[in-house]
Amino acid sequence: MEANSRPLMRIFEPTVCYQIPLFQRPYVWRREGNWQPLWDDFERQLGQALAGQRLRPHFLGAVVIEQLFDASGWVQLRQVIDGQQRFTTLQLLLIALRDLCASLGSARYFERFDSLVSNRAALVDRPEEICKLLPTNFDRRAYAQVHRAGSPEALLAQLQAEGETLDREQGIAGAYLYFHAQASDWLAQPVEERPYLELEDRLEALWAVVQKGLQFVVIELGEHDEAQVIFETLNARGTQLLPADLIKNFLFRRAQAEGDDIDRLYQTYWAEFDGEFWREEVRQGRDSRPRIDIFMRHFLTLAMRRDVRFVHLFDEYKHYVQYTDDWRSCLIGEASSAREHLALLASYAEHFREFASPAPGSHLARFLKRLEALDTSAIYPLLLLCSQQLRPQQEDEFEAILDVLESFLFRRMICGLTSKNYNRPFLDLIRHLEDRGSISACAVEQFLLASEGEGARFPTDAELKRAILDHPLYQWWPQYRVRAVLEALDAALGNQESAADAQPSALAIEHILPQKWDEHWPLPKAVQKSPQGKQAFTEQRDRLKHTLGNLTLLAGSLNPALSRSPWEVKKAELLRYGQPGLSRELHELEDWAEREILARGEVLAEVACGVWRYPVREREVV
Repeated sequence: MEANSRPLMRIFEPTVCYQIPLFQRPYVWRREGNWQPLWDDFERQLGQALAGQRLRPHFLGAVVIEQLFDASGWVQLRQVIDGQQRFTTLQLLLIALRDLCASLGSARYFERFDSLVSNRAALVDRPEEICKLLPTNFDRRAYAQVHRAGSPEALLAQLQAEGETLDREQGIAGAYLYFHAQASDWLAQPVEERPYLELEDRLEALWAVVQKGLQFVVIELGEHDEAQVIFETLNARGTQLLPADLIKNFLFRRAQAEGDDIDRLYQTYWAEFDGEFWREEVRQGRDSRPRIDIFMRHFLTLAMRRDVRFVHLFDEYKHYVQYTDDWRSCLIGEASSAREHLALLASYAEHFREFASPAPGSHLARFLKRLEALDTSAIYPLLLLCSQQLRPQQEDEFEAILDVLESFLFRRMICGLTSKNYNRPFLDLIRHLEDRGSISACAVEQFLLASEGEGARFPTDAELKRAILDHPLYQWWPQYRVRAVLEALDAALGNQESAADAQPSALAIEHILPQKWDEHWPLPKAVQKSPQGKQAFTEQRDRLKHTLGNLTLLAGSLNPALSRSPWEVKKAELLRYGQPGLSRELHELEDWAEREILARGEVLAEVACGVWRYPVREREVV
């Protein structure tokens, strides 16, 4: 391995094609933070050139290059192992300068700049080698559009004709347009010290900076250097590469070494992962990460049957692939070659993608909406396994498993049992299903029923009823969690809209007995005479007012005055705006106090026991 400083001319002037391996991440540099600082440095060099000062080389950073041997062609082929964002940006700057010279009618400078971005047509064997840079598959089309457009106007017309959107703040086209505009503005600016400066002098300054003022540190790998190890080492600290990008690089280099067709592999198994859907940052449980990394973590947790942390995601995946015999599973799926590993990832990714956008009104959509209230993602490896194994042929069995899991999770939440370390019982369940060699709702149900300890046990009907009657859940929980429980109960009480709706809810939670009840909801006269009795009753009322028996859902919030108004006034508003299922019991009531709260709590507790059913021990496990 050799490291040397190289001027831009020496890097781009030869007949050469620098290839960005398709398994590297797409072009991600932006105007703010990337293009603008580069242009600022470039413009400072231009000022020195116009002033006749000696140019001191400005270092653009390091790139790692690997020689590719192709004895049959004139074009030298090289891979950019690291530094492709800088390389791509410099080529886009040079293309912009080339096109600017063409628009100004300067054939001499056009040819000079073109010689740094294009190879002579007579020397290339393949059409793609006409460009001195061949980006990843994801960026190749956009780069080719910019390279051949000839001007910003032509590029914009082409993008419009093809119905493509343009983001001027990022992307291949955005970078080209930015540099073209900056260079045009610079050429038009007067120079106070030299007001009669000719255009030719300015173009010569542009060329001088490119020729003498910009340098890279080029690290050229030798025949026996491990490109993958060097890539990982260079990106180990301070990088913004996703773990998924490192996994991609690792798998495709492995596929290349195995002699596979990596272009076809990319299109078949990975191209979708480079799209916006998988790169979007999303929140799941307590984690907020790019969706592809969340998926990779869940898949790897499933494949290795152990909890995998984000910080170790790439290292764990390498270990999984390199020692794949340790993780063989007839249930989860087996892979040996890079192709098989890519196929396995793509297979599970289909199911994970559906989790992000399930069919509206489906059983899965309802389950996933309710799952949001739990703030846990530990269940997703199990969901991936069950979905992969059972769907679509055994959709009913899959939905039965969703019901069991929802019952387990919601009962524990309502009863105030801990959700910490949920990864342990669900990993134990995955191992149990693996040992059985098959998946069924009965097997899931009976395993959870047999679990012991506060971190894994399945609360009974008696516990669930007691929690609904006694626990001030509104006081303990965030509102979205209370709303999720009330919506589920409303649906069970016959509100078909609540049953079918899987969209974010705009319903407001209302206390039937107001939170501030002093003015219109007096204590019973019997307790007002005794200070101790009054205090005890007040404490009981303040606890009961936050239990489910006193809560309902309204299509919009009541104003504070109505919310605190007496029962005979408030009842009409509750019936007018309340959800049908939850409001049904209110029609016949002449009063609302502690007795009514407890009675309604009993009704809702029975409904909850039906919604989140307790397993039947006698069911045979099949």
